[in-house]
Amino acid sequence: MLSPVRRAMAAVLVPAGLAAALLPASPALAATHRSVLSARATTEKDQDETLLLQSARAYATALGNLPGPALEQAFLAGMIPHHAAAVAMARQELARGSRPELKAMARNIISTQSKEISRMTGWLHTWYALTPESARVRVPHTVQQLGTPITTWMDTATAQLSTVPPGARFDQAFMQAMIPHHETAAIASTAVPGHATHEALTTLAQQVVAAQNAQVEQMRTWLHDWYPS
Repeated sequence: MLSPVRRAMAAVLVPAGLAAALLPASPALAATHRSVLSARATTEKDQDETLLLQSARAYATALGNLPGPALEQAFLAGMIPHHAAAVAMARQELARGSRPELKAMARNIISTQSKEISRMTGWLHTWYALTPESARVRVPHTVQQLGTPITTWMDTATAQLSTVPPGARFDQAFMQAMIPHHETAAIASTAVPGHATHEALTTLAQQVVAAQNAQVEQMRTWLHDWYPS
């Protein structure tokens, strides 16, 4: 049976003649995105994460092909709920996790991304007289389709995280979910520099890439050190 991520990817890619993207990633792709454990990963989870990153790159490419104002509206409409999901996951870590270092990161995620949500929401209103909801309606259908697997994965990961018992096991599950979540945000944000109309959005996108990639590397280190098996 196909997982929710695979069903979403199939619905987007197969009609477009891109069924090959449903196959496991190449070694070069796996080397680029280290959250995928191996290009030959056999578990459904690892393969789903490979597909998730493929979808994020396709989504970023589609964003970058939009004219400046349309790119800004689509990016903001997508990144606001993406940040909101990260904040919700981080709140679960504060409530159910056990590692002080990870809780400190969760607090940073909540603080930083909540402020960025407010800033992005304000930009939509000031620049385009839009709310996040009305901006989402204006996103071209093809771009919405490419973003669907990311949304599906986020919903699935958040639901699964809520079933994990508190303590060390939750810490591990939180990082395993937050790493690809951060990676999709960083990939999408690479579409903004060189294409956005407002310099402020370019600066924010660059900050998202830098901050979330740094947290990804830190979480990978903690996973290696705390859960060596």
